[in-house]
Amino acid sequence: METITLGLSFSTRMLGLAIFKENRLTDYFLKLDKAKWSVEKQELILASLASCLAHYAITDVVILVPEKHCQIADFRKLLQAIESYFEEHGLHTICYQVKDVYRAFGSPVRRTRNALMKRIVSFYPELERYYAKELVNKNKYYVKLFEAVAVAGYHWLDHHQK
Repeated sequence: METITLGLSFSTRMLGLAIFKENRLTDYFLKLDKAKWSVEKQELILASLASCLAHYAITDVVILVPEKHCQIADFRKLLQAIESYFEEHGLHTICYQVKDVYRAFGSPVRRTRNALMKRIVSFYPELERYYAKELVNKNKYYVKLFEAVAVAGYHWLDHHQK
C-alpha cells in the first residue's frame, strides 16, 4: 500500500500543507487568514483539511508543534480540533517537535528558519522560487510551507530508518 503523508505546520494565522507520496513531494500550499482568531476561522482550516482528504488517499498525518511554552491557548484549541477531525476520519496524527525537525534539516549549530528553508530547497528544488521570495519579504510568509514539507520529510525518514 502506498503511503501518502499530509504534513502540517500552522499557527492561528497560517496553514502550511505538504502532500508526500512515499518520499516524493507531490503537492504543497499555504493558506493565510489575517482575521482575528474565531471559531469560523477554525472551521475554514478544517475545510482545507477536508479538501485534502477528498483529493488524496491520506494514510499518515504529521504535525509540527512548537515547544509547550510557545503554544498559546488558541493554538492548542486548533491542534485539538485538527487531531479530533482526523480521528473522526480514522486517521491518527503524529506530532513532531519543531526542535527535532529543525535539527534534522537545519543547521546543526543554530536553529534558524533560513537554514531550514535552504536545506529543504536542496531536496526539493521546486521550492526555490518561494525561498527566493522569502529572502526579500519583510514579513515572513512562506516559513509554514517549508515547515510542512520538512515535517513530512522528517516523518518519512523517521519511519523508514527503523
